[in-house]
Amino acid sequence: MRFFALDPDAPYVETAARSAGIDLSPHEYRDFGCGEHKGRPLVPVRNHDVVVLHSLHPDARASANDKLVRLLFFIAACRDHGAASVTVICP
Repeated sequence: MRFFALDPDAPYVETAARSAGIDLSPHEYRDFGCGEHKGRPLVPVRNHDVVVLHSLHPDARASANDKLVRLLFFIAACRDHGAASVTVICP
C-alpha cells in the first residue's frame, strides 16, 4: 500500500500516519505560473493500493475548489501510473 498526504504540513497528517503505523510516500506537486498543475507519485504505484489523505477545507493558500482539483489530478496520475485502487480519506 502507498499512503500519500497532499498537504504534508497539515497537523493531522503526522498523527494519522503514526496511528496507522505507515510511512508517507513521497510525491511531487507543482503549480505553474500559467495556472497549470502537475502532480505525480515519486514511488512506483503500479499494482499497489493507494490511499490519499487530503482535506478540502480552504485556507490562505487555496480554496476548496483548488484543493479538489489538486486531489482529482493526483488521483488521475495514480491511475495513469497503474495503481490497483485509489482510496481518498478526506477529513
